[in-house]
Amino acid sequence: MNEVTGFSILFALVGLLFIGLSIPLILKKVAPNWIYGYRTKKTLSNPTIWYEANHVFGKDFFISGLLTFIAALIMLVLGQSADPIYVVIILLGVLLLSLAGAALHSFKNVKRM
Repeated sequence: MNEVTGFSILFALVGLLFIGLSIPLILKKVAPNWIYGYRTKKTLSNPTIWYEANHVFGKDFFISGLLTFIAALIMLVLGQSADPIYVVIILLGVLLLSLAGAALHSFKNVKRM
């Protein structure tokens, strides 16, 4: 296995992990806690806000995981001749930008509540 394949598989697994972690949040199955979910003073102060904020964050987190997974698959198929450092930069960029978008959207959503 070459480096591009290894990095692509690693990022694909991270994407799948994000998807798996997002599903209970989307389904509103995660009770308010200090470990898992979109935790702010405001979300922890009111269960209604908690469940709604985490529902929105869960959907955004799902999209982030899906984008990361798809980017990793594209690199696995099309990036075999690319320099491994560029593959990592692209995949890390997709991961971080999608997470930043999810966090920003969730922040704006909680601020409106």
